[in-house]
Amino acid sequence: MNIDLMPDVAYHYDVTIKPDFPKKIFHLVFDQFQKQHFGDCTMAFDGFNTCYTLKRLPEKSYVFDIEATDSTSHIKTFKIHIKESETPEVDLSSLRTYQKERSFDKPVRALQVLEVVLASNNHALGIRAGRSFYRKSRSVYDLGDCYEMCTGIYQVPLLGEVPLLNVDISYKSFPKSQSLIQCLRDYRIDPGRTMEGGRTKESLLQFLKGIYITYSPPPGFAALPKTYKVLDIGDVPARIRFKPFGGPEISVMDYFQWKGCPLRYPDLNCIETINKISLPMEFCSITEDQVLNRKDGKVQATKMSAYAAISTNERKDKIMNLLTHFSHNDNSTIKAFGVQLAPNFVKINYRILQPPQLEYFNGKIVRPSDGAWKLASIKFLETSKASQGHKWAIIFEKKSRSSISFHKVVDFKKALQRTGQELGVNLAEQCDIIDFQEIEKALEHFAKNGYALVVVIISSYGASYSTIKQKAELRIGILTQCIKESTVLRVSTDKSIMTNLMLKINAKLNGTNHKVSEEREDELKKLLQPMRDIMFMGADVIQPSLDQRHMPSVVGVTASHDAYGACYNTQYSLQKSNVEFIEGMKLIAKKVLIVYKTHQGRYPNHIIYYRGGISAGLYAIIKKQELRGIHEACAQLACGPLLTCIVVIKKHRTRFFPLLQAKGGKDFNNVQPGSVMDQYIVHPNERQFFLVSHKTIQGTARPTRYSVIQDDANFDIDLLQKLTYNMCHMSPRCNKALSYPAPAYLAHIAACRARIYLEGATNFDNLKEENEKCSVQPSLKNRNPMFFV
Repeated sequence: MNIDLMPDVAYHYDVTIKPDFPKKIFHLVFDQFQKQHFGDCTMAFDGFNTCYTLKRLPEKSYVFDIEATDSTSHIKTFKIHIKESETPEVDLSSLRTYQKERSFDKPVRALQVLEVVLASNNHALGIRAGRSFYRKSRSVYDLGDCYEMCTGIYQVPLLGEVPLLNVDISYKSFPKSQSLIQCLRDYRIDPGRTMEGGRTKESLLQFLKGIYITYSPPPGFAALPKTYKVLDIGDVPARIRFKPFGGPEISVMDYFQWKGCPLRYPDLNCIETINKISLPMEFCSITEDQVLNRKDGKVQATKMSAYAAISTNERKDKIMNLLTHFSHNDNSTIKAFGVQLAPNFVKINYRILQPPQLEYFNGKIVRPSDGAWKLASIKFLETSKASQGHKWAIIFEKKSRSSISFHKVVDFKKALQRTGQELGVNLAEQCDIIDFQEIEKALEHFAKNGYALVVVIISSYGASYSTIKQKAELRIGILTQCIKESTVLRVSTDKSIMTNLMLKINAKLNGTNHKVSEEREDELKKLLQPMRDIMFMGADVIQPSLDQRHMPSVVGVTASHDAYGACYNTQYSLQKSNVEFIEGMKLIAKKVLIVYKTHQGRYPNHIIYYRGGISAGLYAIIKKQELRGIHEACAQLACGPLLTCIVVIKKHRTRFFPLLQAKGGKDFNNVQPGSVMDQYIVHPNERQFFLVSHKTIQGTARPTRYSVIQDDANFDIDLLQKLTYNMCHMSPRCNKALSYPAPAYLAHIAACRARIYLEGATNFDNLKEENEKCSVQPSLKNRNPMFFV
């Protein structure tokens, strides 16, 4: 972005519009207000409650009545109140001097101005959802179940060596703007019949509840359409009675007959709105351009993912087409604020890191290629020894609808033993195979008899994964490995199933699958020399979705306790969803340090802490709360490891588009695994880099962004990049490079496991009590620290 002509100052005003619905026409209201009262003053409005001006208004506060037409052609009067914010002046010149400042002193307010200004023309040309604007186009993609997908542009300004605009393509589902009668047909519901209870009605209600519909009265009513929010699917018109205009009570069906418009579908249920009005479906339609804050269903998510899986070339072309459509440089507000966008993407240099050599049993070395490696003729580095082999069992729930037979389970058992022998895992020859009626009783039996592992085959119609894990890990304290019935039936045709299963089983049984071999190259050997006695930590926080705000956030923390960064123990906790940092980090750090000393006989010299699940605006609070907690834990234990904290960010929209076309186009023309970028697009004073560590199967690769926010050891940035890339090859669950380091990846797995423990719980008023309920049996945690993988 060229901002040489941007003024030094803008002025910030708070905007209130009443009534506050429908919000999608707020821009029309504001535009009308500006034309009528401040036509000579450039204003940039964010569409909600903020505007920025280039000139300070004569008065500090204004109130005006503005008339505007909504989507149903009603002329409504809105009261708009605009007043100076507490600190109205915004220093825009900071966008030209930030390179000289510290990275934590980013000109946040000036960036906010820039974001609002750059969105100025998008509101009229697209539908806004967050930082994306979806193009109003005929070329929508049908997702089924009355949803369609629109394509849009995501945009946010960021500060690299120069000011940049991060743009990307976005996809979002919208409810189809169509009649409810057509909606019924899409759900295969006959509008000529009354809807009874059942899955189809439940699915339709799940779609309709909370959606806005437009009721268009018949022509004879001489009334304009109105918009309502759906509460429920009500009764049939003949059974719903009301008093029109204070007169005698009448049914909905008779009312429309009396008004000279008999219902075409008299047996079809009415829609019940949140203000308790019942409307015949035949006069209702889905209101257009609705942005829903709800999670997509499995069908919609699958179709969107398939549609979005395009090559870098296609993605770039789509982005450029959208930029042409939104035409930022032609907008008068953007011009007035002195901003000009370059016509093309920026070009940057990047390096490719060599993957680490991985060491297995007897010093066997494997070098990953293209983000993966094979386990042919290889045994795991270390396996937990048992003189007679690990005592184990396979259990399955035999039901009438089950598709698995006892003979299939026996074949599965033999294949698992054979794979174990090939990889060096000693499972006992004797294996109990039983079908169970009650999962808890079956697991209790094996726990009492000292079994090391129970493999549970999960049926589609039996005990759920969450039930099994809750019983095994919270109640009983026995190690389990779950596998779906359908997966067992594919074992004979897909050998990778058994290999992947054994990777997890060996880790759970305290084995080590592999380690990063010591570098043989002198330069890399010298670079990595300082890295000794390291405890790797990872942390992640899973926040509840918008429709689950009653649930707490789940914290997962993992820490290594071996010499290689391959074996991990975990701590997790629940906390309020509005808390941005990990509470109780001091206690968590103390526990994992004690585990490290128990296994290694000493405390670590270094802690490398990979923190996932946060945004750039929270770096300061992470340093103040979490890193201080780790330091306090070390002080209590009288140890002083040097702490390095690297923030891991996956949820960003930066993408890389290679200039050279890959041969054959089989990899969607993505950059190679090991590609690292640490110039131009990062803040000049911030230790930050982007790394693509994995092989992308389909679509455009999402690099991971890393920011070093504390480094007591003052490590070389090349060392941290190499170390981070190495740790992406340390997953105990697969023989592929991960998209981010194993400590953070396993922390996410641990947090997901804690979420599973919450399934079925409804009351979260007392989080301390709920934390205790979700405590894993200490015997299992101590005996098998990696039970959660």
